[in-house]
Amino acid sequence: MKYAIVGAGANGMLPAYLLKKAGHDVQVVTEHEEQAASINEQGIIHGKDRQYIKAYTDIEQIDPDAFILLTVKYEDLQPILRLLKIRCPSNRIVFLQQGMLFLEKARTLSHRHIAAAVLETDCVKLSNTEISFNKTAHVTYGLVKGHMEEFQPLLESSAWQTNWVETIEEQLFESLLFSSLIDPLTALMKIRNGELITNPHAYELFRNLYNELYLAFPEIESLQPIEKVAAFCAAEPERASAMLTDRLAGDPMEVEGLMLYVLNRSKLELPLFKAFYHLLKTVEVEK
Repeated sequence: MKYAIVGAGANGMLPAYLLKKAGHDVQVVTEHEEQAASINEQGIIHGKDRQYIKAYTDIEQIDPDAFILLTVKYEDLQPILRLLKIRCPSNRIVFLQQGMLFLEKARTLSHRHIAAAVLETDCVKLSNTEISFNKTAHVTYGLVKGHMEEFQPLLESSAWQTNWVETIEEQLFESLLFSSLIDPLTALMKIRNGELITNPHAYELFRNLYNELYLAFPEIESLQPIEKVAAFCAAEPERASAMLTDRLAGDPMEVEGLMLYVLNRSKLELPLFKAFYHLLKTVEVEK
C-alpha cells in the first residue's frame, strides 16, 4: 500500500516510520525544506534503527493512489485542503489530528472517502529526523464520509494496533476531554504528566480545571473521571503530553484545534480554560 503523510511533527514522523518499517511505500510532505532534505539524507531514526523515506515540500508529489494522512496543526490546514482539492481529488484521506475543530472542514471536502483517527502514542520528536517511543502505537479509525471498505487496508496493516468505531465523533470527544485536562497545563508549566499529580500547585490547577469543564460538560464524569485521568498521569509520570512535546521540539502546538473547539462548544464561560488558551497563544507569539 501507498501512504502520504502530510506533516512531519511527532504525529507525522511516527506513522511514516512505522508504515515504512511494515513494508509500505511511504512519502512525507513537510513545509520545511531543511527537514525534507534531512529526512531524504538520513531517513527517520528511532534508536539504532532508521527507515529511509522520500520527503517533499510539494503536495503535487503525492501519488494518486496513496492514502493521505493529515497530521498538520489546525492553523495550517486550510491552505493544504485547497491544494488537496486541486492536486489530489481522488485520494482517500485520514485526519490524524488532535482535537475536533477539523471535523467541519473535513465534512465539506469534495473527496468521496474521508476518515478520522485517534493516535495513542508516547512518541516524542527529538530532531528533524529522530523520534523516540516505547509503547506500541494504537490507532482508532472511524468514517467521516464515504465507505468504510475503502479504509480496510489501514486496519490490515501490521504497522500498529487498530480498531474501527461506528461513531468516531464520540471517540474524538472523549480524547478531546482527556487532552484538555492535561495538555494545556503541562505545556504551559513545561512539566511531565506525573507532576500534575505530585506537585500540589499543579494539582490544584488540574482539579480546578476539571471542575470547570465538568460544569460545561457533565458527561466528563463518565467519559473521563478525574480518578482515571490522575491514575494515568501517576502510572506514566515521565510521559510528555502532545502539546508539551511540540513545545519542547520547537514545533507549533495544537492550541487552536484542541482548545477553540472546547470554548466554542461550551454554553458556559470557561474563564480558567480561556486564560490557558490565551497564555499558550502568547507563548506561540513569542517564538
